[in-house]
Amino acid sequence: MADFRRTDWIRNAAERFAGSVRFIRSGCLKGITIVKERIRFSQHNLGKGHYSKLIVASSAAVLVAVSALIGNYYVEANTKEYYKVYVNGELAGHVSSSDKVEEWLEAKAAELDQANTPVKYVLDTAQVTYEADRKFKPKTDDEGVLAKLEDKVEIYPVGVKIIVNGETVGVVRDHATARELLAKIKNAYVPEESVAAKPAAAASVQSGPRVQTLALSGASPQASAKPERLVESVGFEEKIDLLTVRLDNGQVDDPDELYEKLITGNPEPIQYVVQKGDCISCIAQKLKVSQKFIYEKNPWLEGDKLQIGDVLDLTAWQPMVNVRSVEQVTQLETIEAPVEYQTSDELKVGQTKVIRQGEDGQKLVTYRQIRKNGNVIEEEIVEEHILKEPVSAIILKGTKVVAGEGTGKFAWPVAGHRITSYQGERWGRYHKGIDIIGKSNIMAADNGVVEFAGYKKGGLGNVVIIDHKNGFKTVYAHLKSIKVKKGQVVEKGETIGIMGSTGNSTGVHLHFEVYYNGKLKNPMSYLK
Repeated sequence: MADFRRTDWIRNAAERFAGSVRFIRSGCLKGITIVKERIRFSQHNLGKGHYSKLIVASSAAVLVAVSALIGNYYVEANTKEYYKVYVNGELAGHVSSSDKVEEWLEAKAAELDQANTPVKYVLDTAQVTYEADRKFKPKTDDEGVLAKLEDKVEIYPVGVKIIVNGETVGVVRDHATARELLAKIKNAYVPEESVAAKPAAAASVQSGPRVQTLALSGASPQASAKPERLVESVGFEEKIDLLTVRLDNGQVDDPDELYEKLITGNPEPIQYVVQKGDCISCIAQKLKVSQKFIYEKNPWLEGDKLQIGDVLDLTAWQPMVNVRSVEQVTQLETIEAPVEYQTSDELKVGQTKVIRQGEDGQKLVTYRQIRKNGNVIEEEIVEEHILKEPVSAIILKGTKVVAGEGTGKFAWPVAGHRITSYQGERWGRYHKGIDIIGKSNIMAADNGVVEFAGYKKGGLGNVVIIDHKNGFKTVYAHLKSIKVKKGQVVEKGETIGIMGSTGNSTGVHLHFEVYYNGKLKNPMSYLK
């Protein structure tokens, strides 16, 4: 009975298969007669056994095809991408994603960067490489691979070289330390708060520093009249580079010690013990240094007072970096009261009488200065505002003229004159006169009698002093040669010497001073 059921099942399957074949014949293979003849079969021309075998074989082929299709889909669905991770070319393992490695590298680098250690360490990321691959159900171990990276990837110390004009002068921990050190050197000579700031909106288009000037127009000059120091630009004269390097010894320089080295050059100390007969100008001439240098290195000095046994510090700094700044310095200055003379035949020659006392005025002067390590090496007046006009003094004097009596009005002692330094504080001392350059002939500023003609100690060198017989005296210093003698009567504009650089002088120029009744005056109040 079972055999019959099996035969019925096979027969039904064969009929269904035959129906499918007929469908194919009638639809898909319509018009192809050779094929129709070849695929037509019947139960009559197939024996019962052959018919059953054909049905079983066909069914098996279908099952194999379906199984292959399902298997291929399963394999494709379970074939995943993974990454092989290497350290120095050696396989460390497999991870599911390259992001795992990248995130670990970034986190480790950030950890080292934020570590508060004397020397900075970095991760050698070049040791780590990885490559993508695909595999059926790949086995990955993210945590295990990252643990191996922690053990195998090297960290090493780095520092930042400070290079001045191509020469390494030191190594510090990082760029931030280097920038702080260089800023400290600048601030030693130029206060940070005095540097002109750029407006935020203009910062992208302005290549140079923003210059600020005093806004006196439209406002009361007295309201704005105050000393001010504004730095237009500040920088180093030398070319300075910062370079991150790997440290072989794992050591860096102490920033404070490196600061001293950069601003002083770490010179050998030099001292001088004052001996009998010494004076400041004598020591300067003997050791071929300037008096300014001696006073700067020894601020305790008062004038030319020295005691035998005093020890002077004459150590000369040799800075490895020099700070150059361009500044505008605004300061209040006194305008000395001019003097007007009126004649009177009731007074004897040389006698004077004050009719009106003079009153000094005041002005606000802005200088543009170029400084090197805080010292002025060049300056010029860029702006002046009179805050209070001076009131001239009126002096009555006798009409009897004597030889050499001045007019009270001075002419410039140098033709084609240009002022290189004004009267006032300079290099920690008071500069008594003005320095002038121009044509070489030095001329008497007014009529007078030569009171002194020769060499003076104290830094003036070859000097001529003229008494103008009206309370005024003028001094002409640093002359190369002298053309007059003591007691000689000279007229305004007469040549009295040749411009030079004798005494304590920084170059060829005339140092010119004015005195009235024994008191030092500002030459700029009398030169016209």
